[in-house]
Formats: sequence, C-alpha cells, structure tokens
Amino acid sequence: MERETLEKKLATLERKLRLLLNEHQNLQLEVNRLKEENGEMKNLLKAKDDQVEGYKNKVHINKLANSVTADEGESAEMKQKLSEYIKKIDLCIAHLSE
Repeated sequence: MERETLEKKLATLERKLRLLLNEHQNLQLEVNRLKEENGEMKNLLKAKDDQVEGYKNKVHINKLANSVTADEGESAEMKQKLSEYIKKIDLCIAHLSE
C-alpha cells in the first residue's frame, strides 16, 4: 500500500515537473520574442529621433534664412541657395540612412 502511494506521488510530481518545464520553455520563447521586438522598437525610435533632428535643423536653417537682412534680390537668391543646400543635405542623409 505504501508503495502505491509513493508511486502515485511520484507520478504526480513527474506530471507537475513536465508542466513546469513546458511552461518554462513557453516563457523562454516569449522572452526571446519580446527581446527581438524591443530591439526593433529601439531601432524605430532611433530612426524617428534622427528624423526629428533633421527637421529641427531645417527649421533652424529657415529661421536663419528669414532673419538675414539684405535687399530683396539678394535675400531671394540666398533663400534659393539655402533651399538647394537643404535638398542636397536631405539627399546625403537619405543615402547615409540606407
């Protein structure tokens, strides 16, 4: 009788151990998936931060262009040159981010 009780307890313990091991494996898979997702989110955040920084630079350049006091002909020419520089800078940034 005592042997049967011990065997039942051992069987129960083995079943619980299998369940725990299965749960552990599932949790490990979830941890790995979340780590991968976290890395992707960090990369996305970095890209967005870079994009915001680029926009800040454009705003700064536009403010500089608008604050320059010159006659209208020179001012229009300067704004045109700055716009061309901004476009070239944007192209360089696009090439660097590829």
